[in-house]
Amino acid sequence: MSDSFREIEYAVTSAESGMTIHELLRKVLNISAREEARCKQFEDGILIKESEVHPKKDTTFLPEMPKDKDYGDFAPARAIDKVYEGDVLRIKIYEDNDNASEIVPSDAPIEVVYEDEDLILVNKPGDMVVHPSYAHFTDSLSNRLAGYYNRTGQQHVIRVIGRLDRETSGLIIFAKNRHSAALLSDQTRNMSRRKEYLALCSGVFEKKEGTVNAPIERLPGDRMIRQVREDGKEAITHYLVEQQFEDYALVRLHLDTGRTHQIRVHMQYIGHPLLGDSLYGKEIRDHHGMKRAALHAAHLEFKQPLSGESLKFEAPLPEDMAGLLLL
Repeated sequence: MSDSFREIEYAVTSAESGMTIHELLRKVLNISAREEARCKQFEDGILIKESEVHPKKDTTFLPEMPKDKDYGDFAPARAIDKVYEGDVLRIKIYEDNDNASEIVPSDAPIEVVYEDEDLILVNKPGDMVVHPSYAHFTDSLSNRLAGYYNRTGQQHVIRVIGRLDRETSGLIIFAKNRHSAALLSDQTRNMSRRKEYLALCSGVFEKKEGTVNAPIERLPGDRMIRQVREDGKEAITHYLVEQQFEDYALVRLHLDTGRTHQIRVHMQYIGHPLLGDSLYGKEIRDHHGMKRAALHAAHLEFKQPLSGESLKFEAPLPEDMAGLLLL
């Protein structure tokens, strides 16, 4: 069993006085029933330092303190115990590294945009898969992150939040522990509304901004390609032309939904497929040297999962796309 864990300390307020530890974990700290159950498996999973106002309790049925353990002013606690103002809870959420899939670490560089105890935000290169596969067993973004963790002495399971296509570059989040992964995953339901992309789209736009509201479904008999179909799932894309060139444009986009290939499909649907897009841009006469779909996750807003702090990030265009803005 790995000894890596995320420790959370919380001082009980007057408003929470009289709650059980179980109620505080679930309602205040947003710790799931699954994580609470896992905390109970460890002697130091739930500890408490009682305040002076904490009533003395009957210790008859409490387990004896392990003689080889020193928790300082803290002591093991049960989820059914009540807390009082001034008490301090110490929760340890242990990783389950022993049951994690093995990812081969890579020494290839990785661009870290932001990092704290709970997450790491990475600027993904274009034309790189996020997860290892049979064809990309050692050269995925996850391999690079595993190598980064090794070099910095960290032990974390690779947990990606959200997704980016292989061809798409830009911002992507990885959670560092089970608890932050659960909280960040809850945010992804609205994450698409706070995420913006930049794309190089072919053609000359008649309207400088607009909304594409067209359902998307998989092409029958093809596991990869999507298309606009009446029987598809709702898909809404908003776009704004930032720069118009002779036969292509730099376009900023944000989504109300998160369908596979949504931007690529919708831009093709309105007659402006992405430069370099081999799936949806076959009718483009000149891709201007783009070797991948010209799409970049440029802006991301979300809340730090434990503190609730609002975080905002920008990732500049990669060289292959930025070069076409200088011509």
